[in-house]
Amino acid sequence: MSHSVESHRCHRTPCEGGHAPWAPMRTPARTPTRRMSVGRCGASLLEGHRTPADVHRLAQHMAEVLVGRRAPEVLREHLTVPVREELRRLRGSVSCVMTPRLTRVFHQSLGAGGMEASAVIDCGSRARVFAFRLRREGQRWVCTRLETDRRR
Repeated sequence: MSHSVESHRCHRTPCEGGHAPWAPMRTPARTPTRRMSVGRCGASLLEGHRTPADVHRLAQHMAEVLVGRRAPEVLREHLTVPVREELRRLRGSVSCVMTPRLTRVFHQSLGAGGMEASAVIDCGSRARVFAFRLRREGQRWVCTRLETDRRR
């Protein structure tokens, strides 16, 4: 099936390869399917897009503090003093009947040894968010700044 410029409805050049104009094209920007997620060297192609497990776990623990199910002192090795004081002040400020569940955790690298992350907490009928900044200290991440959707 070939298209001519006159019969093509959009203003673009004719579709290549005989594809209909409405058929999706495979592009490198699309996320690979699960079965194609391992590259030639054995590394996962999605590895750089997933939030590291220890950052995700820290976000879950911080959400539990915001809901009031965990004490901020438990996280003292992962928090600077100002962030621990902020969490102490905000403890229990997010009303959630059940244990908080993180629906999404996003991260953005800040270069060597730094990262910003944000998390969405599912609290049943309402979603809450918080963001935090991390720096790498040895083998662990330390939260250096915290912001929530709560007003001060």
